[in-house]
Amino acid sequence: MKDTVVDEILALYRERGSEHYGENVTQREHAVQVGRLAAADGQPDEVVVAAFLHDVGHLLSGENDQMGGFGTREHERRGAEWLRERGCSETVARLVKGHVSAKRYLTAIDPGYYQQLSDASKVTLGCQGGAMSPAEVAEFEADDLCGLHVKMRRWDERGKDESMDLEDIEFFRPYLERHLLKTG
Repeated sequence: MKDTVVDEILALYRERGSEHYGENVTQREHAVQVGRLAAADGQPDEVVVAAFLHDVGHLLSGENDQMGGFGTREHERRGAEWLRERGCSETVARLVKGHVSAKRYLTAIDPGYYQQLSDASKVTLGCQGGAMSPAEVAEFEADDLCGLHVKMRRWDERGKDESMDLEDIEFFRPYLERHLLKTG
């Protein structure tokens, strides 16, 4: 079962990962960069897995779900559900789901954050609810994964570098295998 799920995930990135959503890197390049940033930060397997798979929901959708060519509406929710169905931990699912909320949070609390966003992220922010309200900020800050959500978001923004030297997605196979072994 574990090997089948890992193969399914990696095949999805091989087959659909060459798509662009308004960024200068492909979905596969972006996933690898974000996952590698988490690994370089010394994060545990489940955080590296979540970072690598944070945008998997973009690869699962049809054309009717698009945000004007900038990706899939509610990709974070779809990705989290899909990963739960495949045996990933609740932490992985929550981190995948929370990376959009972290963008909304950072936009609300950091006046300069919006200016750092890529053009595509600025467009999708509007589709995702815009900056959080004060009540949403308080709720987000009460989440025990708040700090990791913010780290994920920072890696997400940094993982759009056209010049970054990339390793093959097979780099993530052992992370996925170890994670699924623990959860299965």
